[in-house]
Amino acid sequence: MSTAAPKPPLGPERGGTKSLRARLLRRLRRWVIAQENVHSDDYTTLHHRPKRADQIGTWPDPSIAHPRAAVVMQGPPFMADDFTLETLRLYTRSMRDCQLILSTWDDTDPAFLAAARDLGVTVVLSRKPDYAGLFNINMQLVSAAAGVERAVQDGAEWVMKTRTDQRLYAPDVLPFLVAVAQGFAVGGATAQRHRIIGVGHGSLKYAPYHVTDQTVFGHADDMLAYWTPPLRMDHAPAHWPDDLPSIFTKTPIGELCRLGAAECYFASRFLQRMGRELDWSLADSWAAYRDHFAFVDYAATDFFWVKTQLHTQREMTQSYDAVSNRHEMGFQDWMLLYSGQVQPKDATPFEPVQHQLFNQAVVKP
Repeated sequence: MSTAAPKPPLGPERGGTKSLRARLLRRLRRWVIAQENVHSDDYTTLHHRPKRADQIGTWPDPSIAHPRAAVVMQGPPFMADDFTLETLRLYTRSMRDCQLILSTWDDTDPAFLAAARDLGVTVVLSRKPDYAGLFNINMQLVSAAAGVERAVQDGAEWVMKTRTDQRLYAPDVLPFLVAVAQGFAVGGATAQRHRIIGVGHGSLKYAPYHVTDQTVFGHADDMLAYWTPPLRMDHAPAHWPDDLPSIFTKTPIGELCRLGAAECYFASRFLQRMGRELDWSLADSWAAYRDHFAFVDYAATDFFWVKTQLHTQREMTQSYDAVSNRHEMGFQDWMLLYSGQVQPKDATPFEPVQHQLFNQAVVKP
């Protein structure tokens, strides 16, 4: 009897459902990665995600009661591969009994809007603000606020604000996020109902109050407060570079967070609105994470950001070379804070990171 290891399958699809070209490319790709695993110093793996909703056979657990929730998909539609529309098609099955809201601009292609409405999606249209704001923050604020306000108006108890270029493949995402929000009581003695949960990219451990502004979940009252701060009419400081990419590469982290980063503006304004005083230290930021937020890992929701992950071809953001100052606050980091195994004061040795530029290494104390 042969003891050779069986060949791994090409994927879950039946052989005839993929074109000959696609099957040959997949075989070639597997061969290249197998060679890399043998001849390089790295282990490399692959993850395939279906492009279309009709390729996905998973389904939500019928025994789980779904919450009275709304998903607000915000921004201009991502048209490549009908990504936004296919995401909405998937959500009509995986997020059953949930109101789907597309909050976008009044100049969006009417044919696309008609296709979304045919799926039962509530379409909310807004006029673009006269001033987009630094990093287009006002564009995000206007469309996000309009969608969340509609969700609250229509009676949602829970709201997930997401983007048109992001997709959560896992079923039962909303009951899972409700369980997290209800399972960990809010601290800090403020007006907040439940924790705000960061799902998308950009919740950073070493940047003050830098909570993701991509895919975010919470109680409707909290989400309404989170997404309705004043528009930002200020401009970049005169000493900052003129082009946006250089701002990220040449501005110290602490200064960028206080004066520019949209993520920090939303989180800090919400905390102040809830009655919390801020001092913009990492120690206070960690305390705010402990008391007001929670963070789930990408695998828990099968989170996918098409624009970025196709470009980087990376499933996760961490590097094994060093601890980067862009290290994300995942569930493990947050749980250690929440449980008290890590204290906010433990951030004090890392305060010099605020004077670094992004993508530099954090020195071990």
